[in-house]
Amino acid sequence: AYAEGKHLAKVDATAATCVLIPDVEIPDRTVIVVDRPRVAFARAAQWLLPPRLPAPGVHETALVAPDATLGPDVSVGAWTLVEAGAAVGAGTVIYPGGYIGAGSSIGANCILYPRVTLYPGNSIGDRVILHAGVVIGSDGFGFVFDGERQIKVPQVGGAQIGDDVEIGANACIDRGALDETIVAAGVKIDNLCHLGHNVRIGDHAVISAQTGIAGSSTVGREAIIGGQVGIADYCRIDDHGIVGAQCGIPSRKRVPAGQPFWGTPARPLKDIKKQQGYLHRLPRMAAEVASLRAELDALKAKLDE
Repeated sequence: AYAEGKHLAKVDATAATCVLIPDVEIPDRTVIVVDRPRVAFARAAQWLLPPRLPAPGVHETALVAPDATLGPDVSVGAWTLVEAGAAVGAGTVIYPGGYIGAGSSIGANCILYPRVTLYPGNSIGDRVILHAGVVIGSDGFGFVFDGERQIKVPQVGGAQIGDDVEIGANACIDRGALDETIVAAGVKIDNLCHLGHNVRIGDHAVISAQTGIAGSSTVGREAIIGGQVGIADYCRIDDHGIVGAQCGIPSRKRVPAGQPFWGTPARPLKDIKKQQGYLHRLPRMAAEVASLRAELDALKAKLDE
């Protein structure tokens, strides 16, 4: 276990055999002193509880193109299709029902859970985890109305997923229209998120569930995006920017670093709190206005006598 901050007072009561703590005095306990207990716990847990992965090998029902390349110790699950020219790096695991499109590439030691789809010509770095149902490289939402019908704009760019990225179940990353859609190293994306064409996500950003980011928007490095956020096209979230849950960010807006944003349309949290305070006082203010109106009407009546 680990403890920091207010939870240090509970260490004496824990049943844990050993506790990771910062440099404080804890009597009569087996402890390991570390600078950042939560980080140390996460790293120790990864080592103590590694994922159980299938053994290397290609299942008899999988189809692997003759010119596809599989590195050493790759596992390809049942009913998976690996098309021509695709490359899969050493130690990567592809669970059943996967589709690896022609000319696509997957780095080393990746995990693709069941029914992951990698469209042709897209790339995934090393140590990437894609949960069930993830789609990488589907067409971006690009159409032009000619006065009678919507005309599809061909989406001929790609999608690049950097090293150490993790993407939650049923998320979708569209390919670029002309350039690339880029998810940089260390990014973590929750379930049911959607990134439109040409979106760029900076290193180690975090995006929570059910967030949608429209085409050509940029999220800076180490930014934090809450759940159910809607970001319109051509927006920019600066490096280290923070966007609260259910924010709505209109087209071409910028969220600067240094203060959290919240609400629809999104604005600084301190402004939202001030406005919420006014809203909570509205019933009392309405009663005061009604009382003042009654007094004013009474004064007018006296003046008219």
